[in-house]
Amino acid sequence: MFKHVLFDLDGTLTDSQEGIIKSVEYALVKMGIDTTGRLDPDVVVGPPLMHTFMETYGFSRKIAEKIYEYFQERYSTIGKFENRPYDGILDLLKLLHEQGIYSYLATSKPQIHAQAIVEKFGIFPYLSMISGSQLGGTEDKALMIKRILDSIDSRDEGTVVMVGDRKYDAIGAHNQHIPVILVEYGYGSEEECKASRPDYIAPSVAALTDILLMH
Repeated sequence: MFKHVLFDLDGTLTDSQEGIIKSVEYALVKMGIDTTGRLDPDVVVGPPLMHTFMETYGFSRKIAEKIYEYFQERYSTIGKFENRPYDGILDLLKLLHEQGIYSYLATSKPQIHAQAIVEKFGIFPYLSMISGSQLGGTEDKALMIKRILDSIDSRDEGTVVMVGDRKYDAIGAHNQHIPVILVEYGYGSEEECKASRPDYIAPSVAALTDILLMH
């Protein structure tokens, strides 16, 4: 049975698309950059934004850093709270807690924002640890996962699982040799989900609950 559950944030615990997309749009417009084709949630929501700005959009580091700076202007004050927990998520976290199962947050989102979000929406009391990135960082999900694994008793190996919605969650979990559940209600496409070769697929929060409690 799973004893430790590592959750991604965006697209897994909360529907954060509105705030992220609006803040990226704000930054691009402020830079005078055309937003056409650059506000697709499947591209923007999930990976570190600096990676998206440089690797996906092809901007230089200097330009990417300026876009990120403008993104933070809006996101740090307004965007991070244009957000909501998915229906059933708080009930799931409460149920896991009652069953003696530990929940953690492993997110590519800057830790300062992740902390504020989980406190705002009532998620924080159920978390044993939050592992996020630095502002403007490009750390991959495997590092966030490793920090949590390093804190877990070695006797509990084999009872840990990662829950996410994008290929980055699957890659990070596989890198750290733990199973992964990908949820289909988040931002990753069906094709991305299947190509990521998750150990389990959960089409809904109810299905995720069944997997976590019936394993």
